[in-house]
Amino acid sequence: MRDSRFGAVLLDLDGTLIDSNDAHASAWSDALARFGHQVPASRIRGEIGKGGQELTRDFSTGAEHAVLAGAMGDVQNDLFHRRFRRRVRPFPGAAAAVRAMRKRGIAVVLASSASPETIRRALSLLRLDGALSGVTSADDVEKAKPFDDIFSLAIRRFRLGKRNPVAVGDTPYDIAAAHQIGVPCIAVRSGGFPPRTLRSADAVFDGVAAMWEQGRELFR
Repeated sequence: MRDSRFGAVLLDLDGTLIDSNDAHASAWSDALARFGHQVPASRIRGEIGKGGQELTRDFSTGAEHAVLAGAMGDVQNDLFHRRFRRRVRPFPGAAAAVRAMRKRGIAVVLASSASPETIRRALSLLRLDGALSGVTSADDVEKAKPFDDIFSLAIRRFRLGKRNPVAVGDTPYDIAAAHQIGVPCIAVRSGGFPPRTLRSADAVFDGVAAMWEQGRELFR
């Protein structure tokens, strides 16, 4: 990693820029309960970072998933947004680090599989308008993380291939998605995942602010 100089960042949202993983897990627990599945948020917590289709497959039958996965996701999304203002906070220094990257000429793309509404709310909270080179959302792909679709789309759509991009995320699913297409991944501990689940990352920092402060030499 120290021999690489990255000119673009594929940046995750939940657990990376905003402290939202617990709120997502709680909303998924309540949403699944409405469909007859009593799954505690603590059990779901380790699945946060996957796309909704992938997560619901873990907690429903195949037939049920085929018919109801979309409805489950809609309920979760609604519950999460009702609690957004009370439960979600930006990580200190994360937005400032993104703005600093932008000033340095690094292309930062929010490569997220969150819903467009979640992204809209998060960007308003973070005040990142104008600091990003692009954004992806769940509406842009068929398969979310741990599949590579989000990162592949971001690289292609925003022409990042020649800028030596690096992915930055908080979950093992970010790492898996990036490594599928040969992109390095920096993991951040801010999402609360156990260290052992992040050990395949190419580097690990406490958060986005710490990454920019301590690993600035990694970037052009």
